Amino acid sequence: MACYLQVRYKGLALQIAANRHRHHFVKAKVRVHDYPDGELAIFHGPRCIGRYQSDGLPIKQEMSKQKAA
Repeated sequence: MACYLQVRYKGLALQIAANRHRHHFVKAKVRVHDYPDGELAIFHGPRCIGRYQSDGLPIKQEMSKQKAA
C-alpha cells in the first residue's frame, strides 16, 4: 500500500510517495528547491525525494540499474 503525503508550496500540493529510505514523511523536515526553469524538487536531508513540473505534476524518474561487475 502506497502512502502519500502532500507538501503545500506556493498554492501547489506536491505529493511525496514512500520510498525505500523512509516509509512516510509525516512531521519530517523537508526543503523545496525552486529552480529558475520552473521545476521544483523536494529534499529530505541530502536526498531528492521528488521532482515536479512548474504546475505541481510529478516528473517520472527512471531508476538506472547498474550491473554488478
